[in-house]
Amino acid sequence: MRTLTKISFLFLYFILIFTACNERQISPIKGSLKCYVDESLYNVVKAARDTFVVHYPGSSIELVSAKAREGIAAVLNQEAKIFISTRGLNTEEKAFSEKSKLDLRYFNFCYDAIIPIVSANNSKYQITVQEIKSLISGETKNYKVFVPEHNSGVYEYLKENVLDKKELQNITIVKSEEETISKVKETKKSIGFVGVNTLNDVKGIRVLELGSKIRSDGEVLYYKPYAAYLITKNYPFTRTTTIFLNDIGIGLASGFATFLTSFEGQKIVAKNNLGPATVPIRMVK
Repeated sequence: MRTLTKISFLFLYFILIFTACNERQISPIKGSLKCYVDESLYNVVKAARDTFVVHYPGSSIELVSAKAREGIAAVLNQEAKIFISTRGLNTEEKAFSEKSKLDLRYFNFCYDAIIPIVSANNSKYQITVQEIKSLISGETKNYKVFVPEHNSGVYEYLKENVLDKKELQNITIVKSEEETISKVKETKKSIGFVGVNTLNDVKGIRVLELGSKIRSDGEVLYYKPYAAYLITKNYPFTRTTTIFLNDIGIGLASGFATFLTSFEGQKIVAKNNLGPATVPIRMVK
């Protein structure tokens, strides 16, 4: 593990030596950067940003919370140098990138998940994928369902992966994942869907165990979104997150992306109860 850390920071060291030879060259550890980040990943990226700027005081990184579709559009339109996304490019976005001949780089960041939540005083503790499908397709209406808006990674995941690209029905659309949490807290018999990292340090909410796999004896296997289950993808609603980089040369966006995927960056991922995707990290319960 110590070797992996040295490799990650040795990369930045050599870049620094190279750029020092020419004052006009941009630097991977100095300057200002506006980093777009999916709202589901804001907490973990903020923790990484705070560590990065302590290591490299010549850097300044402003985080901009964005919906998945908005952040990807900002990168494709070259309005942003970096976006940390909960999904990859869809067919339309890939076609636009190819047509525009963008020099777009992308890297895996971590494994996160969509989680079903209820208020802490709700009697429900478990739910199956099929039950969720019935709720968001409008087949059953015994719960009020809150979901972030159509451009969010949460909405898009449920649409693409649970309803086979059909629009969600009989749901209440809210502006953000934070509002989803607030609505679930104050609304009796309600369920909401958010990214697991959004729930960091949130009180008054319970995460439902999610079941999909059925054993040979007919028993449903339920999982909580523990990091180990995200890495193995046993948790049904696991997502592989992506760093999109539109950075000409090797500037601060490239330096921050390197840090996020380094051993130290992936340790921060693990501390945020997400699954490291680029470096093996020992998971401690």
